[in-house]
Amino acid sequence: MMPVVQSRSVVCVAPVLPTDTRQYTLALAETNWLRAMVCGAAYHDDSATGTALTYFDTLLNRRTRLSTENRCIREAIPTKDVHFHPIAEILTEVLSKFGLKRPSDISNDAIFSKLDRAASRKVRKTDRLVIGREDCCLQTFRAGHRVGAKALYDLPTAHHLAVRKIRDVEQLEFPTAEAIEVDTSPFRYDRLKRKNREIETADHILAPSHFVKQSLVNAKIHPEKVTVVPYGCETGRDFHPLRGRENTVLYVGRLSRAKGIPRLLRVWKKLGAYRTHTLRLIGKQFLQPSFLAEYAGMYEHIPNRPRSELWKHYCAAQLFIFPSACDGFGLVLNEALSCGTPIIASSNTGAPGFITEGVEGVTYEHGDDEALATHLEQMLSNPIRTAEMGRAAYEFAQVNGWVRYRASIREFVERLLGKSCV
Repeated sequence: MMPVVQSRSVVCVAPVLPTDTRQYTLALAETNWLRAMVCGAAYHDDSATGTALTYFDTLLNRRTRLSTENRCIREAIPTKDVHFHPIAEILTEVLSKFGLKRPSDISNDAIFSKLDRAASRKVRKTDRLVIGREDCCLQTFRAGHRVGAKALYDLPTAHHLAVRKIRDVEQLEFPTAEAIEVDTSPFRYDRLKRKNREIETADHILAPSHFVKQSLVNAKIHPEKVTVVPYGCETGRDFHPLRGRENTVLYVGRLSRAKGIPRLLRVWKKLGAYRTHTLRLIGKQFLQPSFLAEYAGMYEHIPNRPRSELWKHYCAAQLFIFPSACDGFGLVLNEALSCGTPIIASSNTGAPGFITEGVEGVTYEHGDDEALATHLEQMLSNPIRTAEMGRAAYEFAQVNGWVRYRASIREFVERLLGKSCV
């Protein structure tokens, strides 16, 4: 008897497993469409990899990135469907603990290339769709096309032309702000050539925001080739009214030029908001002490904290601000909304087209510091309106959770495959 062909049979490849990748993998697994997931270090707690990571956690006296971010959803994704290649990531974690560099043969490019080759060998004649994350899928896409499968490009960031243009503008505006030299490796010729080939080879592109889609359109990618599916919020958290919260404006993420922190500090000082409110910046510091000296005493810095500890900060703040110069989406926005914290976000994030302007928060054109200042002043001086937006933010998050995201992914895949789905 001939085996039943799974017409929605899907192969996924991703070097890392951030929340969005885990969620769309789960969406496919929930309906038995996922045939194989090839990734760097996905694992089950009771697997050999899970046991090894537990050992390394003990050895390093901390929770590693792998143990906190790359765990499979064990009830939904069977071990047989996941093919992982974790050695490079594990070695990187151990070496970084002791201040050592990893060998060149396990650089990101080498890791991604090996993973791409491994995924390409998993493609079968019965597969109908290959989903590949940026930088790790060119060979897998080609293998998919050879068997008649469509290729879907998962692009979480803006097109590289937009990223470079924005980065150069910010560097000219704040030349002495950064604590380290700007990393130019993402713009090496070989990397950009691979990115361009991935985009050209893909039949369709999955983007998390209208900002990412517009960056592709500006790079001459046909808009019908790009579909936007915004990320989901965490649902079911307790609502904390803004009336009992601290006079705090919160930011979570890297403290760098690319995240718009120099602009935020400049506006904060100009408004004099530090006299009545606390600006709390949580994340790794990349700004020069000499630059920050001008804003001494005007903000509070907390180093990187685990996500489990961030919720109390979201729930304590009156307002969340995300002034990023270039961010494909920014899941911190969704985390703030999930806690009923209204947001101010730049146009270069996932907020425009996701939230309703003036209801759950407000947006402004990145680079328009006067607009940022106006929004800050209005929301800080009108606590009743801000509280109403906080309630709306919480209600919005309950409707737009990860369940909604997974349903949207499944509907999108059905449309993409069209009549090939039987």
